[in-house]
Amino acid sequence: MEYDRQEILDKAAMAYSHAETTIRAMDGVYQNVTGSTYEAELTLAQFDMILQGVLLSVACADGVFDPVEQDFIKLFAMHGDLLDYIKRTSDIKVELTWDIIASLPADVAEALIEVLPQVLDEQCSSFIYPLAAVDFSYSQYGGVITSPGDFLRSIESDMIQIAGLLAFVDSEGTDDEMCAAVSMIYELEGKHWRDLLSGRSLGPGQYPNSSIQ
Repeated sequence: MEYDRQEILDKAAMAYSHAETTIRAMDGVYQNVTGSTYEAELTLAQFDMILQGVLLSVACADGVFDPVEQDFIKLFAMHGDLLDYIKRTSDIKVELTWDIIASLPADVAEALIEVLPQVLDEQCSSFIYPLAAVDFSYSQYGGVITSPGDFLRSIESDMIQIAGLLAFVDSEGTDDEMCAAVSMIYELEGKHWRDLLSGRSLGPGQYPNSSIQ
């Protein structure tokens, strides 16, 4: 079955824009309430890196990292670049860019996949705290009444849509690719966020003292 590649890219861009708008709005609320001075751009950089990690896992799930998939992931490095972060914070010393990642030696590619879960977990921890605080504590957003978890579900939905579109950008989407995407999104972002929303770590009106790195 043939897919319209431009239509896929346009839909992915719309989902990304929606997530970006939501994150900016939540970031603004958090900073206004807490007096925090960190930049929304930092939160967006973390979101980009988490999304890139999910997309990389999707692309590699079928054992083939197509150049078209490579180009797709590059579109979502507007605020932060996962490969640049890994290069600066890990023992992987070779050149890492989205243009060459598909042609990396097998041992380097394996090392990259091995460090990915820890890197993404670290990014999620600081990314999620301020947004979960807003998600838990606020019921009014743009004139729409919400309940705890609505923002999480919105951002998860945008990420899953983007990952699903990546799975078909090479016209050969597989169930393995989609399962990898959904599983990773829920395991990374959802696990931390839901833990906070459950009340075990964050109560109404409480804001964690997190250090955004």
